[in-house]
Amino acid sequence: MVRTTFAVAFLLFISISLALGQEKLSAESASAILQKNFASAYNRGDLDAMAAAFDENAIRVTPSGIFQGRADIRRSFQEALKIGLHDYSVRRVISHSEGSFILNVGEWQAKVGDQPFHGYYSAILAGEGDETRIIEETVSIAAP
Repeated sequence: MVRTTFAVAFLLFISISLALGQEKLSAESASAILQKNFASAYNRGDLDAMAAAFDENAIRVTPSGIFQGRADIRRSFQEALKIGLHDYSVRRVISHSEGSFILNVGEWQAKVGDQPFHGYYSAILAGEGDETRIIEETVSIAAP
């Protein structure tokens, strides 16, 4: 159960960090495209497309561990998909730009079977236009 909980948090965080809302039109467009592409990839189980949302040198911090680099992040998603996570959703609470960076903070929820899970996330994104990528992401699971 603990492993499942950690895996759920890990996978969900990626979908959460993609819920972007920026002050600049180009950042909003890039965010919407990134979010749409990730959700579609997740629903297809397309690990390569999911990992592509992250910068090559991105870092993810989850209850399952620290993952550095796109290849390591991809492997972590592969493990997370095995548990059958479904019905995930994200609610962004805070989103703002700082120079060329975008900060997002919010809540996530999902299910494994009939078991609901929820937690919190923060993500830092960088880039220009459709090259916007997640460079750092941290995910937590809410205490029961």
